[in-house]
Amino acid sequence: MDCTPLAQALLRARTRQESLRLALEALEAMGVIRCGEAYWVTEGLRLVQLQSCRKACLLVERSRALAEKALAGERAEEGPLVALPIRDEGRTLAVLVLSLEEGEKVPEALKPLLLLALKRPSLEASSRLLLAQEEERRRVGRELHDGVGSLLTATLLTLKLAERHPERLPEVRAQLAQALEEVRRLSRELRMPLLDEFSLEEALRRYLEGYRRQGLQVEARLAVPPMDKVKEAALFRVVQEALTNVLKHAGAKRVRVELLAEGERLFGVIEDDGKGFDPHKTPPSVGLLGMQERVQALGGSLFVHSQPGEGTRVEFGVPL
Repeated sequence: MDCTPLAQALLRARTRQESLRLALEALEAMGVIRCGEAYWVTEGLRLVQLQSCRKACLLVERSRALAEKALAGERAEEGPLVALPIRDEGRTLAVLVLSLEEGEKVPEALKPLLLLALKRPSLEASSRLLLAQEEERRRVGRELHDGVGSLLTATLLTLKLAERHPERLPEVRAQLAQALEEVRRLSRELRMPLLDEFSLEEALRRYLEGYRRQGLQVEARLAVPPMDKVKEAALFRVVQEALTNVLKHAGAKRVRVELLAEGERLFGVIEDDGKGFDPHKTPPSVGLLGMQERVQALGGSLFVHSQPGEGTRVEFGVPL
C-alpha cells in the first residue's frame, strides 16, 4: 500500500467525500437526516454511530420530540440519543439524531462537514430557479417580438395601404384585434388573473376548459383545500407548465389532471397519452427544472415518468 503523504491525503479526501455522500443520501426533503447503521471516519476521528431508522427516525415520537426541542434552539438529550440542529445564518437546515456511547460528547467536527454538504444543494437549486426565471423572461420576449411585434408591423404596412385603398381598413382592424388578443394572452400567463378571483381548485377547472376548447380531452379530479396565495400560485404554475408541454410536445389526445389532498399532503398527477420520451436520453428542459424548483420550494418533490410511445406522467406531492 502506498503510504506517501500524497496518497494519505487522497485517502482522507475520499473518506470525507464518502461521509458527505452518506449524509446527503440520508437527508429527506423534510430536512431530517435518517440513516442505517454506519461508522464515519474522517481524518482519524471516529464519529458517532448513527441509530438505525427503526430506532432514531424522526417519524417515531421519541425522536420527533427531540427534533422539536433542537429546532427550538434547546439542547435536547434523552439517554444515549442527542438531537443536533445544523444551522446557518440563524436558519435550521436539518436535525441530526445521534446515538452516543455512555459519556461520549457530540463531535463538533460533524457540524461544518454537514453544513457544507447541506448548503451546496440549496445553492444549486437557487441557481436553477434563477435560470428558469431568466428563460421565462426570454420566452416572453420572443413571443412579444415574434408574435405581437410581427402583427403590429404587418398592421402598419396595411394601414399605409389603406390610406390609398380604404377598403383595406377592415383588414387593419382584424390585425389590431389579433395583436390585442396576443397581448391579453401573455398578460394572462404572467398574472394568472383566475387566482385573483377564485380558489386554486376553481381556477384550475376554468383553466382546463381552455384546453377542452382546443380539442384536448381532459379528465379532471380536483379536491384542493384552501391554501395561501403564494402556494396556490406555485402549484398553478406547475400544472400550467405541465399542460403547456402536453400541448406543444406530446401530440396527445387525452390528458388526466388530479390534485387531491390526502392527510397532510397534496398530491398531483398530470398524465397524457402522447408520444412520450426517454428521460435517460433527454436532458431536463428549463420548464421541467422550473416545475421541480417550485415544488421543492414548497417542501415537496416532483417526478416525471415517460417511455417512447407510452405518454408522460408527472407526479408531485407537497405538504399542506
